Amino acid sequence: MKIFLLLLTLFTALIAAQPTDTQLKKMIGRMLIVGFDESYIEPQSQIVSDIQQYDLGGVILFDKFYTDRQRAKNILSPYQLKKLTQHLKYFSKKPLFIAVDQEGGKVARLKPKYGFIKIPSAYAVSCMPLQKAEKIYDTQAQILEDAGINMNFAPVVDLSINPNNKVIVALERSYGSDPKEVVKYAQTMIDVQTKHNVISVLKHFPGHGSSVGDSHKGFVDITHTWQEKELEPYKLFINTGKADTIMTAHVFNAHLDDKYPATLSYKTNTKLLRNTLHFKGVIISDDMQMKAISANYSLKDAVTLAINSGVDILLFGNQLAHNSTKEIVETIFKQVKNKKIPLERIKESNARIANLHVKNAIIQKPIVFGDKRKEMTRAYIQKHYGLHVKNITIKPKVIVLHWTAVMDLTNSFNRLYPQKLLTDRKDIAKASALNVSAHYLVDRDGTIYQLMPDNVMARHVIGLNYSSIGIENVGGEANKKEDLTPAQVRSNIALVKYLKQKYPNISYLIGHYEYTKMQNNPLWLERDAGYRTKKADPGEEFMQKVRHGVKNLHLKGANE
Repeated sequence: MKIFLLLLTLFTALIAAQPTDTQLKKMIGRMLIVGFDESYIEPQSQIVSDIQQYDLGGVILFDKFYTDRQRAKNILSPYQLKKLTQHLKYFSKKPLFIAVDQEGGKVARLKPKYGFIKIPSAYAVSCMPLQKAEKIYDTQAQILEDAGINMNFAPVVDLSINPNNKVIVALERSYGSDPKEVVKYAQTMIDVQTKHNVISVLKHFPGHGSSVGDSHKGFVDITHTWQEKELEPYKLFINTGKADTIMTAHVFNAHLDDKYPATLSYKTNTKLLRNTLHFKGVIISDDMQMKAISANYSLKDAVTLAINSGVDILLFGNQLAHNSTKEIVETIFKQVKNKKIPLERIKESNARIANLHVKNAIIQKPIVFGDKRKEMTRAYIQKHYGLHVKNITIKPKVIVLHWTAVMDLTNSFNRLYPQKLLTDRKDIAKASALNVSAHYLVDRDGTIYQLMPDNVMARHVIGLNYSSIGIENVGGEANKKEDLTPAQVRSNIALVKYLKQKYPNISYLIGHYEYTKMQNNPLWLERDAGYRTKKADPGEEFMQKVRHGVKNLHLKGANE
């Protein structure tokens, strides 16, 4: 699968101790989302050159020029937009973020006059029943997916605290002043966008709903209007794993940082958002060309402060001003070479961006996991682990790689799908009628399917189910042949890296054939001394290759 071939190249560059100048510039390019002027592109277009020369991270699309609202920019019609995004992806050598501001109401780039369906504002949606809101946002997410857009700078989770707020409240961009209500409606948008493989970007951290000014036009101070409850939506989404990407605001709050606005603030982005709120995803800046930044900081100072503060992706919409991709890349490159920006920060951001691409490429293909399977899982936990539990969630600490011993995706999936164990599994039937399962299934072309939530217990390995995530790979003919593909190696590497970021407490990576070596480990819970099976999956050579690809994660093996 093309995406994972490309990701492996990125991972290889990431683990290199000292990238070449060309590699470094491409790593910097991955950290940029930029705007461009054309509605049609060709091989000679400047944006194509930028994408290919710098492995550009993404583009942002607008319908009109900011300084000339009568002049069309990137969006003319559904047909034209789809062709544009197809060409962007075709010319890109790496996965590309194609982003848009499609909140609904007054902030909507896909308007009815271009042939798209009208989407109401956040305030209007908040007055509707959730079921209607979900239907509206599902329609919008389908439109985005059909258009080839994979990132939406929405939902807005700012609280409408200040009635005089011009940029959020007056434009009806907020779901309300109650954090729980805001989360309820914003989550509706996030869930349907995830279903349609559209990345949601929560904005504007640490809160813009209490401001009076507009950061498009100049410096905005929220020191005396900001309230701590503006952090609540972010806390709730981070704690439930719904926050993949968060956009910073160009607002100044002396209570958080008495020197820098949020986008440039280490205290806000790293100390507060990452260390205190435990956000592990991608931080995107608001447009670096807004006057709040561009009128007060040089390009060199702005990008240096932003990256060092913890920002992973810099947004240059090229609407309010114009900076060439070359100028931005060269500026950051010189700052890295001068040790003003640590190389490690560039590597960290590239790793987070790569993990976001992996997550967005995972296809949901759920197995049956109803009340019956949950009850059988609880019974399994009690019988084999001696634990009486109300729920079957786990805290992952181990990743176990498998093969299915079945040579095609459909048959592999069909064996994991039912709730009860199939009749040909007499070797483990006495232990439980609960069917075997896994959290992920990787096809031979490298496509990753998620079968069930990765924090719910699956029956995939004796003794370790209560702390492990299982990854099945289609193949392993006759349970003997080591025939897993290079594409599966790359996908397993990418998936392991993604899971380690998601669950930092994961410490072990083992092959199924190694599981009995964990019997003296505290994570081993099996009480039945006679319940063991001999395994060969996923093959020693496969494990060696995957371990080599994730060596920088320092995961332990079964004997450690």
